[in-house]
Amino acid sequence: MIPVYLQHLEITQFRNLQHLSLRPHRKTNFIIGPNGAGKTSILESVSVLSSGRSFRTPDFKKLVTQGHLKTVVFARIVKQDGRVTGVGFSKDLKGGIEARADGLRLNRVSDLAKLVPALSIDTGSVEFIEGGPSVRRAGIDWGLFHVEQPFLDTWYQYRTALRQKLALLRKPGPQDKHQLRYWNKQLVIHGEVLDSMRYQYVTSLADVLKGISNNLDMTNKDISMVYKPGWPKDNWNSFQECLDKKLDVEIERRGCLYGPHRADLDILWGGTLCKDICSRGQKKLVLYAVRLAQVALMIRITDQAPILLLDDLPAEMDTSNLVNIARILENMPCQSFISAIDTESISGPLTDRLKEHAMFHVEHGALK
Repeated sequence: MIPVYLQHLEITQFRNLQHLSLRPHRKTNFIIGPNGAGKTSILESVSVLSSGRSFRTPDFKKLVTQGHLKTVVFARIVKQDGRVTGVGFSKDLKGGIEARADGLRLNRVSDLAKLVPALSIDTGSVEFIEGGPSVRRAGIDWGLFHVEQPFLDTWYQYRTALRQKLALLRKPGPQDKHQLRYWNKQLVIHGEVLDSMRYQYVTSLADVLKGISNNLDMTNKDISMVYKPGWPKDNWNSFQECLDKKLDVEIERRGCLYGPHRADLDILWGGTLCKDICSRGQKKLVLYAVRLAQVALMIRITDQAPILLLDDLPAEMDTSNLVNIARILENMPCQSFISAIDTESISGPLTDRLKEHAMFHVEHGALK
């Protein structure tokens, strides 16, 4: 398998990176620098090129270098068939977005994710363990987007029906139950497909996770997952019946209370919720186990490998598990970008395993 990888990366007016250009190694790239130097910004720029979104902030204005009007990220990527494609993304302070591939404008930013698939694990990613259900839903949906071709259309259809129903519920005055029932039917049509996709995906992911976690020092604790669909399936014969019986409750509370948009994923450590009993370091270890299991599952199903953006990997990770994670990364065909504060934190545990690598030192927003 020939994975997608970045052959060239050029970043312009992105945070403190005025203009930075590098030729990454096709396997592992260590980005070294003190806090505030710009190392995380390099990883963040690749994430933006992949998804149109930052993993650090929802406010895109913060990404544009102070005193400038827009930011641009450009890359030459080598596709699975060996062809080289130029991909670019720009956004200005007024919210204007432009995404291009080989000079042609893309209709949707989501098209970038197919061209430049990437998975980021940064210091805020522990919210996948600690945070609310929406973070874990997004994690499941990232995986489904890359392994199930019908997923995106199903997701859009469900979200459209959900917005229409919510708009009706929030209108002042008496509710039109006939219209609400119509949108309930649309929610059922697309919601049941979405729920089935998620359930099957989590089932497959749990199987892969067993193999990943066996390679980590989990102190004899098993990691497991339980998918929660967003409505009490045990209480109702169908999603349709649940929505029909709870229509008056939703009208009273003026909200869409049941469905895949309220789904969650319980992540368990030895049978107990990880977020309740694990230390910060253990949570990071569980996070890596689940996310790398998603990568392994993507490779298994699609024969495609995403680019990995691992911000400050050595932090809060003991030496034995750094070695274990390096072993997992070594056996994956992914191109990786790994940031760290200094070379000492990666020497030995990471560099001894990830021998095929390049190392870039960043100071004050420039490569040294």
